[in-house]
Amino acid sequence: MSSMQTRCRFTLTLVLLAALAASCAAAGELRPLTLAEALETALEHNTSHALFLWEQDLAQRRAALQKQPQIAAELHPAGLQNGTWQGPHGSLSLTMPLGSHLKLSGKVTVSLEDKELGIEPQGSLNLDYDFFAPAQEAAPELTVEESRQRQVNSLVLQVFRLLVDLRKALDQRAYAQGVLEHLEAKLAAAQQVPNYDDLQLRRELRDQRASLAAAAERVNQLQLQLQNVLGSTEPIFYEPQLKVHSLDLEFSQEELEGEFLAASPELRRAEAELEQARAQLELERKSRGWQVKVSGGVQAGQDLNWSVGLTASKALYPRDVLVEELELAAAKAEHNLQGQENALLGELRSSLQALTSAQRQVGLLGELLAAAEEDLELRRRQQAAGLVTDLQVAEAALAAEKARFDYFHAQLDYALRAAELWQLCGRDLKDALFQVVN
Repeated sequence: MSSMQTRCRFTLTLVLLAALAASCAAAGELRPLTLAEALETALEHNTSHALFLWEQDLAQRRAALQKQPQIAAELHPAGLQNGTWQGPHGSLSLTMPLGSHLKLSGKVTVSLEDKELGIEPQGSLNLDYDFFAPAQEAAPELTVEESRQRQVNSLVLQVFRLLVDLRKALDQRAYAQGVLEHLEAKLAAAQQVPNYDDLQLRRELRDQRASLAAAAERVNQLQLQLQNVLGSTEPIFYEPQLKVHSLDLEFSQEELEGEFLAASPELRRAEAELEQARAQLELERKSRGWQVKVSGGVQAGQDLNWSVGLTASKALYPRDVLVEELELAAAKAEHNLQGQENALLGELRSSLQALTSAQRQVGLLGELLAAAEEDLELRRRQQAAGLVTDLQVAEAALAAEKARFDYFHAQLDYALRAAELWQLCGRDLKDALFQVVN
């Protein structure tokens, strides 16, 4: 690398560090943020969450209106038809469903002809019923409460992930700063030795400055993401306050299977499709292909008219083929349901394995932390005896600090895996998450 490239890279690093320092100075000190505070702020100020709740409320009110009478008004102030002037006229119509087979409708027409007001009321009641038609039931979707719970859980998990990532990034930046200071001290000591080749140290120092700049940029990006999720209207730099207080939670696949499967809308849809396919097949076998319908109506206006009729029909399509097609549809629906269930159980096993691996990692890194702290204590005793230098003690202290960060981050990963599992089970993360984190 040429000297010009080296100077450019060094200058760019200093600019990034200066920008970070300026932004931190403008924002003030880091504001401590607990998990409870973050969740409360996000649920209250997050724009996407507020829009979702608004949409849910509107959909719920619209669904309720489907069972209410529908009223429409139509007005024609004036018109010209075949050279004849049409006076003002209008109508008021009402439609009201009385069930899945009955519909009541009415209409009142009002017109003004030759300064005379004319009123013409009309009404009708229509019946259309198929004796052998399968029940037309929509696939069961999530209830309003379940949809809101899933939305809240998604936001809670998003906030928790950001807090975990930001906590890790802040720790990694602090560690990178410590390594940089240690390398600067080593270089200063090396330059006191005559004819010492410090080329490798200077390279390491440049690389570490670049690493620190990257770590600082990572922190800034996560701060912006967290501000956006929390709905902050001004730049605030947060310092997540997290502590994992439970690492021995017990999870059993047999105990979780029920709620895991029940929380899946895909499985519900597959079950509904199988029930419908079986119902159509059973109906075809009972009716032997016949369709019997009754229809009728009553129209009331100037005169009263009514009608009723019964029709029976049967397709000339070869019945054996039709029955076989329905049997195939039922078999495919059953296979799809089994596939959905197997996929969900596989996802549950993977989540449990990830949780177990995270728990083991915590134990392993705990042992490494204990070893690093023992090494640091040994170095301090050696320093007291004049056997090692301050730089060697500082190096051991850096190793212990990294081991502490790694152990803490592994604990956060364990809590995150538990939260992801609880979300898949449909549990309320606002409460469940605090079983492992405070």
